[in-house]
Amino acid sequence: MKKFFMSVFLMIAFFTTKSYGAEVIPEYFLMERLIMLMEVSPTYISTDGKQEFKAMQIDKKIMDSLGNSENPFYIYDSNSEKKLVRVGDYFYSPTTLSSIYTLDKENFELNFRNKDIPEKKIDTVVEDVKEKIDLSEIEEKHNTPISEN
Repeated sequence: MKKFFMSVFLMIAFFTTKSYGAEVIPEYFLMERLIMLMEVSPTYISTDGKQEFKAMQIDKKIMDSLGNSENPFYIYDSNSEKKLVRVGDYFYSPTTLSSIYTLDKENFELNFRNKDIPEKKIDTVVEDVKEKIDLSEIEEKHNTPISEN
């Protein structure tokens, strides 16, 4: 009976350590490790043109510089909020590099674009056709049922 309670205790302790043992990377560590990379990263602008900032996509190089191999992992951003981050997401910072935040890949790519790449505009051409169609020239085809032979 003693072995049973001991094994249950060890299992609970293992799962608790595994679930709560994930390291959360603090803001100051992110800034220390990423400030030089962020400085040379591209400048992005919001689709409405109101926000401008530096951003970089999280890849293996970024993960190595953070000394992290977990995917996903957690960070504390400059608002002291705990955020879940995955490879492919983006770290971004104001152009003054005074703080650091994260945004998931899908939302980032929908709402922001690289400032150095010109915005793509689709030109639509509407043609005005003034010809009238003569309905007597149109052949009408009637759907006749297929007879079974």
